[in-house]
Amino acid sequence: MKMAHDDNRANRVIGFIQCLRHTKGEFHGKPFTLLPWQEKIVRDVFGTVRDENPDMRQYSQVYIEIGKKNGKQLSLDTPIPTIDGWKDMGTLQVGDSVFDETGQPCRVIGLSEVDDTEQCYRITFRDGSHIDAGERHQWSVRTVISGGSSELLTTGKMYQKAFRHQKDRAETANENGLVFHIPVTKALYFPNRYLHIAPNMYDDLFGRHEQDGECFKEACSDYHYIQNIKPLPHPIPMRCIQVDSPSRLYLAGPSFVPTHNSELGAALALNMLVNDDEQKAEVYSCASDRQQAGIVFDVAADMVRQSPALRRRIKIIPSTKRMVYQPTGSIYQVLSSEVATKHGLNVSACIFDELHTQPTRALYDVMTQGSGDARKQPLWIFLTTAGTDRNSICWEMHQKALDIIQGRKHDPRFYPVVFGLPDDADWTDEQNWYKANPSLDHTITIDKVRDAFHKAQETPADENMFRQLRLNQWVKQSIRWMPMDKWDECGGTVNPYELEGRVCYAGLDLSSTSDLTTFVLVFPPLDEGEPYTVLPFFWLPEETLSLRVRRDHVMYDQWERQGFLKTTEGNVVHYGFIQKFINDLSERYNIREIAYDRWNATMMVQSLEDDGFVMVPFGQGFKDMSPPTKELMRIVLEKKLNHGGHPVLRWNMDNAFVRMDPAGNLKIDKQKSTEKVDGAVALVMALDRAMKNQDGSGSVYDERGLLFI
Repeated sequence: MKMAHDDNRANRVIGFIQCLRHTKGEFHGKPFTLLPWQEKIVRDVFGTVRDENPDMRQYSQVYIEIGKKNGKQLSLDTPIPTIDGWKDMGTLQVGDSVFDETGQPCRVIGLSEVDDTEQCYRITFRDGSHIDAGERHQWSVRTVISGGSSELLTTGKMYQKAFRHQKDRAETANENGLVFHIPVTKALYFPNRYLHIAPNMYDDLFGRHEQDGECFKEACSDYHYIQNIKPLPHPIPMRCIQVDSPSRLYLAGPSFVPTHNSELGAALALNMLVNDDEQKAEVYSCASDRQQAGIVFDVAADMVRQSPALRRRIKIIPSTKRMVYQPTGSIYQVLSSEVATKHGLNVSACIFDELHTQPTRALYDVMTQGSGDARKQPLWIFLTTAGTDRNSICWEMHQKALDIIQGRKHDPRFYPVVFGLPDDADWTDEQNWYKANPSLDHTITIDKVRDAFHKAQETPADENMFRQLRLNQWVKQSIRWMPMDKWDECGGTVNPYELEGRVCYAGLDLSSTSDLTTFVLVFPPLDEGEPYTVLPFFWLPEETLSLRVRRDHVMYDQWERQGFLKTTEGNVVHYGFIQKFINDLSERYNIREIAYDRWNATMMVQSLEDDGFVMVPFGQGFKDMSPPTKELMRIVLEKKLNHGGHPVLRWNMDNAFVRMDPAGNLKIDKQKSTEKVDGAVALVMALDRAMKNQDGSGSVYDERGLLFI
C-alpha cells in the first residue's frame, strides 16, 4: 500500500542533519553526509505522513538493525589480566575469564579479526606504563575541568583535545589545561585459587598487595593519570574483544586500566530536540548502562560544540548527561536500564542504542507503554546490531521486523530495517556481504571484509564474530553443540492427554536447592514411524524468581506465566512438592524408570524409591553420557524426536556445550556451558533408559523381577 509522503518534511530533517559535523576519525569536523541507505531511512521516517492527518508522521517506532564496521582495538601485545594470569590481547580466546572495572570476572565472548589499518596511539600513564590503542577506542575519563564527571572519549578525541600540539617530551599539563585521568579498578574478586600474576607486579603498581584467596586491594591513588598520547608512525596489528560484563568494560594493561569494547543516532536525537516543533520536548537516549547510553550523548554534544548556532542555544551539562534547548525548554537526557526512576516520563522521542545489550525488557516496557501518550507524535528509534540472545526484547523486535518485511504481520506504525543475512544464507558468498553491508564500498572496503572472512574460516569463534558483526546474523556467543535449526524442525505438537497410560522413562536433574530442577519424560515410539516424544517439567523457587530474571537476564517470569515453568514455595526448591508432582504424573503415565544424577540426590531418591519408583543412578562421565548424547543428535538429525517446541528445554539445549575425549566420546559439559543445561542433561538420561529398554538390551525388571509391596 502506497503511503502519503511530504517531501518538505523530509527535506527539513535532511537539511538539519547536513548542517551538523562528523565527530570521528578522518571525517571529524567535515559536514555530515548521509549515505544512500541512511538518507532513505530518514526520508521514509520523517516524510511519510498519515492519510487522515498529513500533519502527523506515519511511523512511531523505527527498528534499524545493521552490523558494525570495526571494534575498539588494542595492540596484540597489550597485557590483559585473567584469572589464569597475564595474557596478551593476541593470545586471548573465547571463554577466557578476564576482569571488568568492578573487579568481577567476566568471560570473553568474541574476538575480532586482527587489523593494522587504523591509526594507533601510544597512551603513557604517570606510573610509566603504556597502552597502544586504536583511534576509535573509547575510554571513560575525567578531567578537572569536567568537575569529576566521567565522559566517553576516543583515543583520537583525547589526542585532539589535549595533546595534539604537545612536544614529544613527557608533560602532564598541556595548552588546554586538561589532565585526563581514569578511575582505577575496584578489588579483584574470584574464587580461592593460586594466582600466577606475580606479587611484585602489585608491589610495583600499588605499593602493597594482599593475597588472601579473595581479593587484591589497590592502595594507591584513585586514578590513573594520562601523561602523554602520541600517534605511532607505523602500522600496529590490533584487535578488540567482546566481554559479557554488564558494562562491557574489561581491564587492560599492567596498570589495570578499565577500557571499552553513533553518529546517525546522535543526529536524530538533536533533530528531535530542536527541529521537531515540540514544546518542552523530552528526548532520551537509552542503553543497557549509563556509559553505553552516553556514547550517543557525547557524539551529540560534540556536534553541538562544532555548530555556532546550536552552541548558542543549547546548554550542555556533562555531569548529568543532559542538554537543554533553551528556546523551547526541551531536554535531552541519558537513561540506563535501572528503571526504578523512569516512570512518569513524558517522552517525545526515545533512542535505544544497541538494543541487543538490554539485560531485560523492563526499560523497553517503561519507555514505550504509555510514556508518550501526552505527545502529538512521539517517536521511538531502536538502533542495534544482531545479538546472541534469542530470549530477549531485541530478538522479539527483530522477529517482528522480519514478519512485517516478509508480509506475515502488518503494523502501519512500525518501520523495519534489517540489513543482515538469514540463518540459512550462504555466509561465504560475497554477493551476500553486500546485502548485509549497505556501507560496503562506501565506508568499508571489500578487501577489508575479505581479510576478515579469511580469518573467520580458520576457527569457529572467528566465524561467529564475522557473521554477527559483519553480516549481522544472530549467532550464539560461542559454538554450541546442537544445530538449533534441526532441533526446531522436531517441534511438533505434543498432546499430554494422548500420552496417558503410555510407557515412558524419566530423567531427573535436581541441580541445587536454589537452582533449576528438571524432570523429563521420554515416550518410546509405538511403531517404526513414530518419533520419541518428550514431556519436560522445570521448577524454580518462587521467592527467587524475580531475582533470577534480573540476575540471569532470562525470561523465567514469562515462562512461568505461560505454564512452561513451575515454582515451589519459598526460596529453595521444595523437593516434597516435586515428589508429589512426580507421584501425580505416575497416575497418568506409566513411568518405568527414573534415571538420576547421584549428586545431591540421596534423600529425594530414597523418598521416590519408598513410593515404588525404580531409580537408576546415572553417571555423568563419558562412559554413561556418550552413547545417549550421540543418539540424541542422531534422532534429531533424522527428525525422530518430538519435543513440542518447549521454550525452556530449547533454551537449555541451545546452551549445551559438549566435551570430547581422545576416543571420541561425548558428554555435555556443564562447566563450559555457562547457561543452564539441566533440561538437556535430563533428556539425555531419560533417552538412554528409553532406548536401552526398547532395543532389548534389558531392564532392571529382567534382572530382579518385580518388587511387591
